[in-house]
Amino acid sequence: MGGQRAVERKHYFIDRRLQGRYMLTFLVPMLVMLVFMLFTIVVASQSLVRSSSKVLRDEIDQRVTAALQDQEAPTVERYETLLEDIGRFVRGFAASPSHRRSLLVSLAWAFGIGVLILIGQIVLLTVYFSHRVAGPIYRLEKVCNDLVDGDYRGKAVLRKGDELQNLAGVLNRVIDTTRERLSGLRDEQDRDKRLGIASTLKL
Repeated sequence: MGGQRAVERKHYFIDRRLQGRYMLTFLVPMLVMLVFMLFTIVVASQSLVRSSSKVLRDEIDQRVTAALQDQEAPTVERYETLLEDIGRFVRGFAASPSHRRSLLVSLAWAFGIGVLILIGQIVLLTVYFSHRVAGPIYRLEKVCNDLVDGDYRGKAVLRKGDELQNLAGVLNRVIDTTRERLSGLRDEQDRDKRLGIASTLKL
């Protein structure tokens, strides 16, 4: 006796409406967060460039003023010395550990805030969707357990907006149909009619 053949899923869009709604609900917030992160990066980068440029400009102005303020007719050598001094300062500024640290701190703040918002959004979406799915699954499991115990009086009643409404509808049809058949088998006096009801069952 061979084992059962594993089910191979060939179509990934079984319920297009349900899956499409889930995809859109996750995709739209993620795109919004991506745009927000890109905006944050651009703003942070512009702010860093402006602040670095201002520091460089102010420092160069001070060095030029200090070097030439007492010179009525600066010599070429004086200008060359000043340019070398400014070049050394710019190279040192770019390689300065404190400057790099300040840039990293600013970028870390920008990314950190964006990541925290993204994590919060993912948590809220997860709680929201798990609530809309976990509640119906719990209710359907309870109805199925009642059926196993022989209680066919209940129904799978879900809240408006819950998922798995189609499954609940099918389960309710199963309950109604099975209840009618069992009632017919129990209450019908005519043996032929009981056999007719029993013949509809595939056991």
